[in-house]
Amino acid sequence: MTPLDLRRLADPAFMRDYPFVVLSEIARLLSINENDGRDLLIRALEYSGSFSAFRPVLTSLVQKAGLYPYTGDSDALSTDEILNLEFHTADGLDGIVLHSMQGRVYRALMDGANVILSAPTSFGKSLLIDAMIASRRFVCIVVIVPTISLIDETRRRFAARFGSEFKVITHPSQRPAKKCIYVLTQERFVEFANALEPDFFVIDEFYKLSPNRGDDRTFVLNHAFYRLLKSGAQFFLIGPNIQAITIDQTHLNFRFFGTNFSTVAAEVIFMGDGEPEQNALKVCRGLSEPTLIFCKSAASAYKLGQFLRGEGVSAPSEALHDAAQWLRENYHPDWVLADLLKDGLAVHHGALPRSVAYHFLRLFNEGAIRFLLCTSTIIEGVNTTAKSIIIYDNKIATKKFDQFTFNNIKGRAGRMFKHFVGHVYVLHNEPQPELPLVDVPSITQPDDTPESLLVQMDDSDLSEHSLERLRYLHAQKDLPIEVIRENAGIAPEQQLDVAREIDANIAKYHPLLSWRGFPQSEQLFTVCGLIFDYLMGGTGKDGVFGGKQLWFKMSRFAKIKTIDGLIRAELRENNQIAGPSDAVEEVLMFLRRWGEFHFPRYLGALDKIQRSVFERAGHQGGNYEPYCAAVKQLFMPLSATVLEEYGIPYQLSMKLEERLPLGDDVDTILSNLPRVDVASLKMSGFERDMLNDALNNL
Repeated sequence: MTPLDLRRLADPAFMRDYPFVVLSEIARLLSINENDGRDLLIRALEYSGSFSAFRPVLTSLVQKAGLYPYTGDSDALSTDEILNLEFHTADGLDGIVLHSMQGRVYRALMDGANVILSAPTSFGKSLLIDAMIASRRFVCIVVIVPTISLIDETRRRFAARFGSEFKVITHPSQRPAKKCIYVLTQERFVEFANALEPDFFVIDEFYKLSPNRGDDRTFVLNHAFYRLLKSGAQFFLIGPNIQAITIDQTHLNFRFFGTNFSTVAAEVIFMGDGEPEQNALKVCRGLSEPTLIFCKSAASAYKLGQFLRGEGVSAPSEALHDAAQWLRENYHPDWVLADLLKDGLAVHHGALPRSVAYHFLRLFNEGAIRFLLCTSTIIEGVNTTAKSIIIYDNKIATKKFDQFTFNNIKGRAGRMFKHFVGHVYVLHNEPQPELPLVDVPSITQPDDTPESLLVQMDDSDLSEHSLERLRYLHAQKDLPIEVIRENAGIAPEQQLDVAREIDANIAKYHPLLSWRGFPQSEQLFTVCGLIFDYLMGGTGKDGVFGGKQLWFKMSRFAKIKTIDGLIRAELRENNQIAGPSDAVEEVLMFLRRWGEFHFPRYLGALDKIQRSVFERAGHQGGNYEPYCAAVKQLFMPLSATVLEEYGIPYQLSMKLEERLPLGDDVDTILSNLPRVDVASLKMSGFERDMLNDALNNL
């Protein structure tokens, strides 16, 4: 059947006028082309009222298509249909029914098989994780997710469903319980060293194991995967559609499920002709439900948002007015995001504070935000209730995205039980139909596997070529192999370079690097120079292009400490900043990328290296751990950075700290939070909503 025929059959008017014809075609298609038949059936379910005279037929087709969750009223079912539902009901999930393909994967997992699942966004992969936890077979479960934002979303789901039986742990400093679910990024998992012994583990978005995606964190994920494999635990790797995986049964014992089974249908409308801005405006004016708009970058999203708002696209609400005012008071009065938010538009991108990004998603899912302009951060497993998505740009940053990414973005439209049909408006041509091959370098060890990954592996698991590549590391005397391994993810050669530089000029460097606690200005200047020139290889990253610039930014950060103060300083001191909105974005990116991640990571590596070099030379080394911890906490109490991940912004956490010090470790902070006298706090309506949401989801 041609796409034109399918569109004609799926037309609501045609379904209303010729319901039996549509059902007959669905039955025929399910026998010859299951995907087309299922797609048309899902479209029919969107307009199920048209088929009220043929309800038993529709139910029978739903069962034939394996869409058991959509079966409907069990009182009208035949014995066979009831048995199908019973067979596809997952134990321990309060009667939740799996669709037929979920059932196949579930049974493989329950048989003890390792499973790699490649399936569309709407498949329901997360439900299978929950089903395995509900089986009560495991006491230590590790779930690796790609972002900290997904840590919180996943934690909330697990806590609500399994909190009475499992402790959900998201930080390495939390104390274990008898039964635990660890929800971590790959970096946090590596921090656990070898302390975890899981009996089941999951890697979400497993395609990120492959280096062909251009992700700097790929090899840390491979390190985590290797460590988890060594535990001998059963595993479940999940992700969107790929072409194939390059490892086979000789490398790893697993079952691979690749499927196009989807529980929602996508209506794709191409609008490649004309100006993208005008096309976006035309689409937005015709939509009344919450809509995602994919943009290549934060700058592109802000530009489009301002254009739409200027053309009268708006959906203001009282909830958004309070949120916009809070942004102005806590970041800058002229931040354009506050203006957009007041009118029902918001921007979601990677540098936003996590609490703000979370509440934008919450307000979007509740229907308060009409248009959420987002970058690639939204496509990594974040769930929304969007019925429609506009693909405005066909790039991520400056690189055109491929069919794989296109499918992943497209799959965000529609939601099971919410919208049977998602609408996707594409303002450019579709990419070439090619899906990626996924390689796992921790298993296959190709020639370009970085030494930073190979050095983390046991010699018995390395190929002869890999062993040969690492031979020089075992032969050199500049830095113990144990130190190199502790600095996970940093190239061994770069670590050796900085060790040799310090050793060759030890009289110069000892007074500059042997500091303890917090550094003086000259000491910080030296540290920043060594980090940039050696550990970063002299290559700029995330807005930092030299050691002196890094020193200036870190010095200012340590002196000012508050976010709004940093924004005002950026406006005063950076001549290249166009205005307040650019200053806000610049500061937020620095805090997220450098304050929380890059600088503590590089400083921690340099700390270990200088100690080793100085101690070998008979000198006392420095101790950067207090300063490193302070930077990672953004010079705030620990509670501020911990609760930021729970949806409470830094500024609100500081108010809570003034009323009741929450503690110095994660578990204590979380146990003390409900004890705060919330009623006595002076808070805005938006702040109260954020706090109540967090308290209800601990």
